[in-house]
Amino acid sequence: MRALILFFSLLLLSACDSAPSSTTDSAEVPEQIAVKFFEALLVNNDLKTAQKYTVPTLGRVLQSFTSAKAASRTLLNMKFDEVTITIEDTNKSVREFYTDKADVMLIFTGTYDGGKRVDMRMVKMVALKGKWLISEIKPDPFARAGV
Repeated sequence: MRALILFFSLLLLSACDSAPSSTTDSAEVPEQIAVKFFEALLVNNDLKTAQKYTVPTLGRVLQSFTSAKAASRTLLNMKFDEVTITIEDTNKSVREFYTDKADVMLIFTGTYDGGKRVDMRMVKMVALKGKWLISEIKPDPFARAGV
């Protein structure tokens, strides 16, 4: 009887998992992928590396550009000589373990032609085949035109 209780106790303990498993690799969170994408475009001027972090449709759009500078200037309306990319997480809601979509807000602080520039971008991300990929890049919500 004692052995039976011990057996079932061990069975119950071994069935418990310490953390819920997610559909994606926890080492590559959406925020890191978004930063890597923009670093490839704006810092390293590497269009091929940037394409690795996008869904196929956005990757094809990027492929139509001849350089990373042209893509960032034309597609994203972003020009920097030097840039620092930070993740804006003050209003970040807790992401579910099993979700396959995420919104990441990034802040770009840098210089262009000797002047200081600050831009923001909302990046829509999806998890495909266990990898986080960028599906859409929203324009700066605080940008002013005609000023």
